[in-house]
Amino acid sequence: MAINCAAIPDNLLESELFGHEQGAFTGADRRRIGKFEQAHGGTIFLDEIGDMSLTIQAKVLRLLQDSRFERLGDNETVESDVRVVAATNQNLESMVATGKFRRDLFYRLNAVTIQLPPLRERMEDLQLLVDYFIATLNRNLGRTLRGVAPETMRLLQTHDWPGNVRELLNSLKYAVIRSTGEVLTPDCLPQNLKGNSTPPPLPTVRSHASEFVDIVRELLKSGEKDVYAKVISEVDRVVLQEVLQHTQGNLGQASEQLGMSRTTLRAKLQNAGITVGKQMLPESDRDG
Repeated sequence: MAINCAAIPDNLLESELFGHEQGAFTGADRRRIGKFEQAHGGTIFLDEIGDMSLTIQAKVLRLLQDSRFERLGDNETVESDVRVVAATNQNLESMVATGKFRRDLFYRLNAVTIQLPPLRERMEDLQLLVDYFIATLNRNLGRTLRGVAPETMRLLQTHDWPGNVRELLNSLKYAVIRSTGEVLTPDCLPQNLKGNSTPPPLPTVRSHASEFVDIVRELLKSGEKDVYAKVISEVDRVVLQEVLQHTQGNLGQASEQLGMSRTTLRAKLQNAGITVGKQMLPESDRDG
C-alpha cells in the first residue's frame, strides 16, 4: 500500500496511517482501519516521509520497533507486521541536525538506502528512458512510433530537466500526441525544449536555388497554372535523391533524416518517379 505524506494534512495523516475509532474526533462517524493495519503481512510505501510531523514520526517509530500501535480514540493495541519502504526528496541527515526529523527514526529507516540522482546527473540513462517511455506511450495511446530523430535526441540531451523523469515523460507524451510520422521530430517537442538549443545553420543551397528560380520563371512564361505544385515536385525530387544517396538507399535512415514516416517517404518516391533497388556491395566486399 502507498501513501503520500505530503499530500495529506497532519490531522488526517495520523488517521490515514493508524485508523481511528468512532467519535475519536469531529466527523469520525465510524471506525476506520488505517493503512498499517490494512497492509499487515505486506509492504507499505511512505512517499515524501520528510514532510511527516514529529508527532506522527514518534508513532511510526514505535510501530517499527514493536510492530504495535493504537488507533486514534482507542486504547486497544493493534499488531501489524509490515515492511516499510520510504522515499523523500529532502536531505534527512540535514533535517536530523536541525531537529526537524527524529534521529532514531532515521536510523530505523536507513537500513538499505538507494540514492537516485537527478536526471541531469545521469544523462547516460536518457536513451533508455526515452525508449521505454515511447514503448509505453505507444501502448497507451495506440501509436506505432519507432523512436526519435537524431536532432530530437540532441535537444533532449541539452535540456537540464529540472522536473526530472516526470518532466521527460510529460514532454514525450506531448510530442507523441503531436507527431504525425514514425519518429519524433524536433517540431513535436514542447517549446521550452526547442528554445534551449540553437539549431545548426542550414547548409548553403545557392546552386539548387538558382535552378529552382529558373524553373519558376520558365513555368510562368509558359502560362502554367499549377506553378507551386510543379516546383515542390522538383524540390522533392532533388531532396529525396540527395538524402537517399547520403543513406545509401536505406529507407529507414532516410525517413529519420527527413522527419517523415516510411509510408510518406514511399509515396513521395513514387510521385517523383524514384525507384530504390537493393544496394549491391563492391566485388571485393562480396568475395570476402
